[in-house]
Amino acid sequence: MGAARTGSLQDDRFLVLEAVGRGGMGAVYRAFDRVDERMVALKVLDDDERPGPAHPLSAEYEHWARLRHPNVVRAYALRRARNGPFGEGKPYLVVEYFAGVPVHRALRPGRCDAATLEELARRVLHGLRHVHEAGLVHRDLKAGNVLVGPSRAGPGRVKLTDFGLAEPAGTRCEPGRLTGSLPYVAPETMLGGRLDGRSDLYGLGMLLFFLATGRMAAPSRDPERIVRWHLEGSTPDPRELRPDLSLRLVRFIRRLTARDLDERPAGADDALLLLGGVPPPPVARRRDVDRGEIARLRLALDAVRLGARRALDLPLDRPTRDAVVQQARRLAHVHGLDHQWLGPARGRGAGSLERLVASRLCEHGERAPRLIARHRLDRFLPFALLDGTAIRDRAREQLADEVRHGAVRAAAAERLAVFLLDSSDDHPLVLQVARCAAADPLVRDMLARLRRVIEASPAPRPHRGGLLLLLDPGR
Repeated sequence: MGAARTGSLQDDRFLVLEAVGRGGMGAVYRAFDRVDERMVALKVLDDDERPGPAHPLSAEYEHWARLRHPNVVRAYALRRARNGPFGEGKPYLVVEYFAGVPVHRALRPGRCDAATLEELARRVLHGLRHVHEAGLVHRDLKAGNVLVGPSRAGPGRVKLTDFGLAEPAGTRCEPGRLTGSLPYVAPETMLGGRLDGRSDLYGLGMLLFFLATGRMAAPSRDPERIVRWHLEGSTPDPRELRPDLSLRLVRFIRRLTARDLDERPAGADDALLLLGGVPPPPVARRRDVDRGEIARLRLALDAVRLGARRALDLPLDRPTRDAVVQQARRLAHVHGLDHQWLGPARGRGAGSLERLVASRLCEHGERAPRLIARHRLDRFLPFALLDGTAIRDRAREQLADEVRHGAVRAAAAERLAVFLLDSSDDHPLVLQVARCAAADPLVRDMLARLRRVIEASPAPRPHRGGLLLLLDPGR
């Protein structure tokens, strides 16, 4: 895959604006999402592996999609390219675009004061705490994966990114195999130990040493000598290079970079306490999740992949419902199904229903104008076509209210339901509907028609796409 050109259009939806990063495995581009009207980042690899659950981006998305925290870049979707600069069939990640830079470019290594470094460490630790609570280990905590936003004084917003090497906690490392950036790799990962959050704390300690002193802790650039140093050496005293550093920060760095796991803080919470922070609030006890509901979802998704149409009411139990929703989103993207969320109508910007229709039209590329004409969508929704992509037309916003509360609502609901069924034949759809979405009369009528059709035709339809309707409880 060559570099995407500025101004090129990926999948009739993402306008590629610029490359914001390139490494040995792929590239990241800043793009404008013309459906959700926001900036996003697109990550694509240079490999030739076939798309599917075994693709590296599939594993990365499955891990990354679990995380939602202010100090972690959010993963939105895993998609397969249909047209555009990435090449047909190429998987790519759609993630939050954060207008920050790697921490070593935002701060001046060797000149950062102790207070700034301690505040940076606190924000990174809050992100790591969330990652570890999700049962993951980042495994690649380094300067390039800690982004810092603009600020007039001290570190700005801090976000962790790039979960391509993340693994579940407890995974046993392969002895002798180096994974991650060599100057930051924890010694136990080279010796076949089991992963836990303390490996990420080691990487954070190495990063803080670099930012505090202006050089890496390892006394060599030779890879073999760096490995030997990680296993047998000890981190030098940062005050030898920066005598002005506070004793608390120096002790903190030495604790994080201890070779013995038991000498490091037990986790991000303990590390925060070492920095003099207030003890974090106790983590709410995780309630058991009904595994039967997860199994029911998986069976429904398997049927949809074979062309069936299904409707599932989400469980009333909040932890189980959240687990089912997360599984649905992750598995849908991994298996090439389009996952959409239908929420309440909003007073500003495109409504949720309008965004859903626009997104589905994008999945059909050049067929979008024909679908609009066939289902007469332009009569019911305030959008227009721009280069084949449906976008909100502010000049026709009054149309939405007229349809939702007028005499044509029944016809509009019927047309929209048939459109979603028709579009899912080519591009399978998992549609999650929030309980509050039914406050919109048009959405309520459309869902009633969808459910009637689904319940009347439960059998799989070979060689055709399926549809899964996930409904929040209380509807």
